[in-house]
Amino acid sequence: MIRLGRGGRPLRIAYGRIFHEACAYSPVSTTRDDFERMHRLEGEALARACSLTGSELEGYLPAAELSGFCAAARAAGGVETVPLASSLAVPSGPLTAECFAWLLEDLVARVEAAGALDGVYLALHGSMQVEGLTEPPEAVILRRVRRVIGPEAKLAVSYDLHANLSAGLVDPVDVLIAYRTNPHWDLAPTGYRAGNRLIRALRGQVQPVHAWRKLPLVLGGGKGIDFLAPMSAVFRWMKRLEKKDPRVLSASLFMVHPFTAADDLGWAVHVCTDGDPALAERLADELADRAWAEREVPLPEFLSPEAAIAEARASAWRKLGPVTLVDCDDIVGAGAPGGNTRVARALLAHGGDLVAYVPVHDPAAVERFWSAPDGARVSFTLSGTPGYDMPEVPIEGAVLAARTTGDFGRAVRVDVGTTHIVLTDRAPLPIHPKFWSALGLSARAADVIVQKNFFHYRMFYVAHSFHHVPVTSGGATSFRRVRERSYRVPVYPNADVRSWREGDAILRRPAAWTPAADVHA
Repeated sequence: MIRLGRGGRPLRIAYGRIFHEACAYSPVSTTRDDFERMHRLEGEALARACSLTGSELEGYLPAAELSGFCAAARAAGGVETVPLASSLAVPSGPLTAECFAWLLEDLVARVEAAGALDGVYLALHGSMQVEGLTEPPEAVILRRVRRVIGPEAKLAVSYDLHANLSAGLVDPVDVLIAYRTNPHWDLAPTGYRAGNRLIRALRGQVQPVHAWRKLPLVLGGGKGIDFLAPMSAVFRWMKRLEKKDPRVLSASLFMVHPFTAADDLGWAVHVCTDGDPALAERLADELADRAWAEREVPLPEFLSPEAAIAEARASAWRKLGPVTLVDCDDIVGAGAPGGNTRVARALLAHGGDLVAYVPVHDPAAVERFWSAPDGARVSFTLSGTPGYDMPEVPIEGAVLAARTTGDFGRAVRVDVGTTHIVLTDRAPLPIHPKFWSALGLSARAADVIVQKNFFHYRMFYVAHSFHHVPVTSGGATSFRRVRERSYRVPVYPNADVRSWREGDAILRRPAAWTPAADVHA
């Protein structure tokens, strides 16, 4: 017999998403158009996308967090799911105040219009930033939603594991779940876990209690990949906790996105237990100890563009597929604009014997060549993103080869010998080989492909590329920026911090805010 919920009736749970990862060092603001162009689903269209036959993130993942939540509701039975809206944009600079007001007020209005609700599930990122807003935007979202649904309803949230956890992201919620994979393939399982625990809490089957710790740590843990040392041991331990101890409802590690302007930036851990606060506190301390122990494992060595090209040329893996040059200082997947010209300049100067694909955000060049005929020979100056302060690269005798319009705006391919440059008028994120095939290029045919993404492209290139080279190029996602900026407390590796406990209490204090920060359109 299905146990329903309050008053013996089906539970009513609403679900939605506002998802964005911001880079404070990008000159490109994020606007409403960026969300509406990339991913925006409302009401019944969202419900269809999250059904068994739908596709939640069209072209990328058929099932993500909200589909996972709906699956949990179907499995539990006796749950009416109420779709709100789902909004996602490619990582970029901070949101404009107008964009955030639109997203926030739209979500709040939909929660109000949903009527009586037993609970709400929201898929958020945790590293959003809004121009002029001095507290985490997700904290504003959660506070406003909590105000609408009241203290009796329950609120569940999931975050990216690169969220910057803070009091405002923890205090208003009953259920908190994070991704446990990097690259992030577990979006749907994350939503399922959040939905499962929310439904069980609403039916009185569990009583979630929380404990969390904030570590004064911004860089460490090597590559930060969940299935590779050193972090693999930490993630295995968390998974064993949930699997073997029924008292543990969730354990989460947050290896923070380091490129926002938050002064409380740092790794964090969170543990939720079933009615056992002492256990939650003890396990949170242990998880913090385990994560802190890996702080001294360095990041991979980053090469200059010239050295990376030489390594690619010598790589035996090139016989099986292209070598990937990861432009770590211009990672669109972390909010950079994608208009760094330094790797393209190096390929033109030193990679003439290699078949190379390189994307560059250069809206002025796209506008200039969009109407020109294919096959035309052109000379121009590659400038990159306006306001990005990149070196100008004179290019002579390029051939206009192809053009297309897709998820990342208009794209024009120009060929300079065997170097194929794809110019885009929006930030390019070629995590899928279809980015190149749409422009007449085969990913397998390249010697070198330049990526603007740390990890996620590997899911789609697993059968294409087997050698990955980190490159430093002086852009918006340079780790030099992380090491040189100031923080609320001394943080590792900028300072010689001996214990995570030295900064934990200060970093977990609620941020100061005023009612005006709640943002009204």
